Amino acid sequence: MRSPTSQPQWVQSLERWHLLTPVRILVVVVLAVVATIMIRRVVVRALHRLFARAASPDDPRADARRKALSSSLRAALVGVVWSITVITIISQLGIDIGAFVAVATVVGGAVGFGAQMLVRDVIAGFFVLADDQYGPGDEVDLGHASGVVERVTLRTARVRDGEGVVWHVPHGNVLRVGNASKSATGPLDVEVSRSMDGAIVAEVVAGLAGALAADPDVASMLAGEPRVVGIMDIRDDRLVFRVRVPTQPGRIDDVRRAWRMLVLQAFARGELVAPAQASNMVVFQNQAEPAGETE
Repeated sequence: MRSPTSQPQWVQSLERWHLLTPVRILVVVVLAVVATIMIRRVVVRALHRLFARAASPDDPRADARRKALSSSLRAALVGVVWSITVITIISQLGIDIGAFVAVATVVGGAVGFGAQMLVRDVIAGFFVLADDQYGPGDEVDLGHASGVVERVTLRTARVRDGEGVVWHVPHGNVLRVGNASKSATGPLDVEVSRSMDGAIVAEVVAGLAGALAADPDVASMLAGEPRVVGIMDIRDDRLVFRVRVPTQPGRIDDVRRAWRMLVLQAFARGELVAPAQASNMVVFQNQAEPAGETE
């Protein structure tokens, strides 16, 4: 340790004026402010470059993920910097850090135990955003609720179901995620009578697939040409033909509605024959008259 005489003259002057400790605290605060500014800029630029490689920078979904991740990372790193700053300032003031750390540990443990659900939701939300499991506009099944995602934050996902009810689902409570918008290809089925010729049905279905692709209202929802798969199932009274169509994310239901209209028109024109509904036969049996009751 340096003796007072070995210290620079300006340090000895500050010591005599009792300004050395305030100057040290000021330097620590300035360094903390500089570190905070640098952390914010570095995190924003790093995530911007990362998302620019993975997706288009103008993609609103990627921009929302980038903002959520950058805010969480900045908050965590800035919190660490200022925690160290506060501890350093306390040590410069001559306060026993050991007692302070002991109290802070007890208080932090109590707060962490009480907020463990919140911490779990935030950590799970971070990985949801990082892995791009789902985002606004996706049709998802989160177990507790299913529907279209309207907003994703670091703690919850806001989902609107088919009846218009808005559900707020914490990320920590989601054990599985089913994302229907991730599927690039959707199946379109048509059921006809088993008495129909399979070749004729295949020709009609191929024509319906072509009409679907030629529809200007549907063309923007498709990501490619529909492909006729053929017979997928044979039952007692019907044949099941399938067409696979690549769609844009989240548009499979709209395409299916257009497909059903084309199938109904084909049934109305007589090109397809609907399966005959199975008839139920009920047999009534007359009960025999008991012996001895004859007149």
